[in-house]
Amino acid sequence: MEWPKQSRTADWENGVLILDGEKKFGIPELTTEIMERLAGYTLVGFHVKGYPVTDELLAPFAGHKSMVNFGVEDGALTDACFAVFSAMPKLRILLLTGNAGIDGSGLSALQSCKLDLLTLDHTGLDDAGLLQTASIPKLSHIWIDHTAVTYDGLLAIADNNYIEPVAHVQFTKEQMEHFSQLQREKAKKTVQLDEQAASECRSVLSAFFAEMTEWEQYMVQAGFDDAEAMPRLLAIWKKYVSEKPRMGYRPLGLSYSAQGTYNGEEFLDAEQITRNKLYIYTREKNTGFDRRFLMKRVGEGWMIDAVQERLDGWQRTGL
Repeated sequence: MEWPKQSRTADWENGVLILDGEKKFGIPELTTEIMERLAGYTLVGFHVKGYPVTDELLAPFAGHKSMVNFGVEDGALTDACFAVFSAMPKLRILLLTGNAGIDGSGLSALQSCKLDLLTLDHTGLDDAGLLQTASIPKLSHIWIDHTAVTYDGLLAIADNNYIEPVAHVQFTKEQMEHFSQLQREKAKKTVQLDEQAASECRSVLSAFFAEMTEWEQYMVQAGFDDAEAMPRLLAIWKKYVSEKPRMGYRPLGLSYSAQGTYNGEEFLDAEQITRNKLYIYTREKNTGFDRRFLMKRVGEGWMIDAVQERLDGWQRTGL
């Protein structure tokens, strides 16, 4: 075969190697020579599924400077592989589903990495290994279904309020909700919650959600060109929101959801920040999407001062 001079992505499955999503080559086996050839490209993505890739076969990729997304699924890797990944300075996504030889004992090698996402489902990951993942500073999501992780092992990483374990089978929905609650409790400042203030804030938010849902239903019928679209939204903002309007977000930027942005919002928790500020935590009941609203005391009442969504940790977004 004639190898191309450059390639940015490489994917192998069922004896077919695909470069840059379109150039296909019949490669029944991934030999050391082929791996060295691929490692010579300035790849940002490499993915192999269903081939017994060993730790030794990964060696040519050690120190790869451009790799962002790397995956070996259903392979023959062990914890020795993490030494190779630790030397990839731009690595953000690591997909290792189905490597039964991994138990997590080598994850300490990744503690200086900027990894965002790690899949270790269908591996031998155990409680000790999961505890090591909590020390990877930027890690926000880890898949742990079909592993040896116990519920006690999961609770042991609740001190890390940044990480979000993904488990649809390993634990029940109630167990995962309890874990999230424990994370929030451990992250709270040691300021006693003003229950009356929290109740007032929930009432304000409930009214805001209802009026926003009504406005969005109106927009479905009226459309963006309607003369009342902006005035109606600004009236809601004046009533409930203290946050200074930001470009690209409502109310300066008109947008709506036909289903209702806050139509399924359920209250989860509250956290006192200061006497005049607190967080109200919510979850969208259909999608499991988490938000927290920063409430600010204004005069004798409360207004919404900001909203954050839990994506890679808590990130500020728009209402």
